[in-house]
Amino acid sequence: MKRAVVRLSLLSAVLVGLLAAGSGRAETPPPTKIEDVVRVLKAHPRATAEDLAVAGSGVDVVLTDLLVSRDVDREVRVRAAWALGGYPGSRARAVLVTTLSDREEDAEVRAAAMIGYARLLGPKATADLKPYLKHASPALRIGAARALGVAGGRRARALLLQALAQEPDLDVRLAMDEVLQEMK
Repeated sequence: MKRAVVRLSLLSAVLVGLLAAGSGRAETPPPTKIEDVVRVLKAHPRATAEDLAVAGSGVDVVLTDLLVSRDVDREVRVRAAWALGGYPGSRARAVLVTTLSDREEDAEVRAAAMIGYARLLGPKATADLKPYLKHASPALRIGAARALGVAGGRRARALLLQALAQEPDLDVRLAMDEVLQEMK
């Protein structure tokens, strides 16, 4: 697990460095844009890029800003993480990786970042999510299970079945069962 976390941390550092060096978007979105994105997130718990298109361009920037700001309501951050999975690009990937691997971050936000990451990468996210199936936090194990369900694929299903057989917590097992049923 340590090797995977180090790999994610290194990937995150490289991506954030690339973004800082190559990003021409240092400006803060206008308050009305932020308010509009938050409105859509509150109205649509699983807001898609199509749902958020009504807020205009630059929504991905607002979503990343909402996700990284610990001053923002946790539920809005959770919804932003999920929605960010619909915006392919290095910025979204870097922010999702940084959030899901941040040990100081709220577990629910980290779990949502895992799902956003799985939405973004699909089955390619499986290897990065695998270590979280053995994390000490039941909330993160549930998040990893749900993210693997979103990622999909035979490998994700096999990992879930293996983890289920060894899972000590009933709530986590129930979540894994639910994900496995949805994957059929």
